[in-house]
Amino acid sequence: MDVDWCFEKVVMTKGLMWLGKGDHQAHRIPDWATKHHPEQLPCRLEKERPHGSFNLCRVVVFDNGEKWIIRFPLVGRTSQAHCDEKVAGELAVLELLRERTTIPVPEVKVWGLADEDPLGLGPFMMQTFIEGDNLGKVIDDKDEGQKDYDDNVMEKIYRQTARFMIQMFKLDFDEIGTLPVDASQPPPPDRRRPLTLPAHEIIRLGGVNVFDDGSRSQQLETTKDFFDFVVHQQWRQLHEQLNSVYDEKDAREKYIFTRVLKESDLTSRHVWPEYDRGPFKLICDDFGPNNMLVNKDWDVTGVLDFEFSYAGPTQFFATAPWWLLFNRPHMWDFDEEFGIRFMRYLDMFQRVLEEEEKKEEEEEEEKGKVAITPDDNNHGRSEHGGGSSKDSLSNLIRRSRENGTMWFIIVLQGWFQSPDNYPCAELIRHTPDWDELVKKIPEEDIQAFVTKKMRHLKLYDQRKKETENAYDNELLKFLITVETFYRRVEGPYDRGDVGPNV
Repeated sequence: MDVDWCFEKVVMTKGLMWLGKGDHQAHRIPDWATKHHPEQLPCRLEKERPHGSFNLCRVVVFDNGEKWIIRFPLVGRTSQAHCDEKVAGELAVLELLRERTTIPVPEVKVWGLADEDPLGLGPFMMQTFIEGDNLGKVIDDKDEGQKDYDDNVMEKIYRQTARFMIQMFKLDFDEIGTLPVDASQPPPPDRRRPLTLPAHEIIRLGGVNVFDDGSRSQQLETTKDFFDFVVHQQWRQLHEQLNSVYDEKDAREKYIFTRVLKESDLTSRHVWPEYDRGPFKLICDDFGPNNMLVNKDWDVTGVLDFEFSYAGPTQFFATAPWWLLFNRPHMWDFDEEFGIRFMRYLDMFQRVLEEEEKKEEEEEEEKGKVAITPDDNNHGRSEHGGGSSKDSLSNLIRRSRENGTMWFIIVLQGWFQSPDNYPCAELIRHTPDWDELVKKIPEEDIQAFVTKKMRHLKLYDQRKKETENAYDNELLKFLITVETFYRRVEGPYDRGDVGPNV
C-alpha cells in the first residue's frame, strides 16, 4: 500500500491523544448514559474497550442487567472532517435495516453529533449490546497457519450472509448518494455524492482531498457516472500523492493501468445498460463477516459497522463479494494458488446463495407472502427501476463473473491500487484488447508522468525526514505542540508543481 508515512504519523498521533482523552473522561460515562436511559437507571462502566477498524467502544451495564455499547469514531482511523457524517450515515442504514429486514443489527438508543457530546470525544451512538465473538477474529485464531478454512464452517457463514444479502438486495433507490437520517428529506446539498471507504482512505492516508473540488454537490445520475467518479479519485491519488509510486517502473505501470481505466471505454463496457439508471442498491463498503458476531455454534448474532454506506449501482452489490477470504483482494499480490482458493470459495458462496433464494421463494409461495417492497414515503427509495425484478442476485453475480465485470468492480472497491495485485491482474487478463488500449496512450505522456513522480519521490523523502525530525526532536521533547505538528504536516506543502494530470 502506498500510504503517506507523514499522514500516517499524524493520524497515529491523533489517535493516541484521543485515546488518552477518552481514558480521562471515562469516569463521566456512567452518569452520561444514565441520563439517556428511559428510566434513568444507574449503570457501571465495564473495563473492556472493544474496537473495530473505525470505532472505539465502551460498555455500560445498568442495574436491571441491560447492557449498552457506546461507539465513538476512532480519531485517527476516521477522518476528523467526516466523523459526524460517518455516524449520521450509519444511523440511517441501521434504522432502514431494522425497519425493512430481519438482519440482526443493534438498536440505536441515543445518538448525537460532535457538538452534542458533553465528553468532547466526538459524535456517538448508544446501542443495545449484542453478545457474540467477532467472526473475523475467531476465524483467524482458529485457522491460523492453514491455507483453507473448515468448509462446514465457511458454508454456514456464507449461508447466513447470503440470507442477509438477499434481503438487502430487495431495497431499491431512485438515486445514487448518501442516505439521509430523515428518510423524508433529501441528503444535504454538499453530500449528494457518497463518502465511500476508498475515498475516505485516500483522504486519510494519502493526503489527497478528493472532495476539495466541490464535486460532492453534483448528483451522480447513472452507474457510468459513479464508475467515473471512483476512477477519477484513483487518478487524483496517483497524481497528487507524493509517494504514490516506488520507482520509474512502478510509475509507468500504474500510470498505464489507471489511464486505461480513466480514458478508454472500459467503464462503459462494464455498465449493464438496463441498470445504468437504477434501481440502485444499498452499498455497504465494509459489510462482511469481519463485522459480524457469532456464538459458539457459528450462528450470527449481530451484524455491525455500517459506516461508508450509500445508495449505489446494482453492479456494486451483485458481484463476487470481496470478503470471501476475510481480506480485501486489492491487498494481495497476484498469486495463482491464492486465486484458485478465491474462486473455490466463490463457487461455494454462489451455490448456497442459489439454495437460499430457492428456499425463500418456496417459503413465500407457501405462505402467500410477497417480497419486501419500497415505501413511497421514504426519500430515494424506488418502486421500480430499469432492471428486471426477475434478475435474482445469484444470476447477476454469475453474470458479473462470466463477463469479467467482477474484476472491474473489485478494482473500484479498493484503494492504493497496483497493477500487480490480484484483482488488477485479473482485470487485465479478462480484457482481451488490453494491449491495444495501452498502445493508444502516447509515450510522451507516460514519460512526463514518470519524470513528475521521480521529482515527487525526492520531495517526499525530504518531507519524511522533516516530519521524523519534527516528531522525534521537537514534539517528543515538548518543543512544539501537537497542534503545531499537525499544521506542519497537514498544511500546504511543496508538491513540486503537481503538474497536469495527463
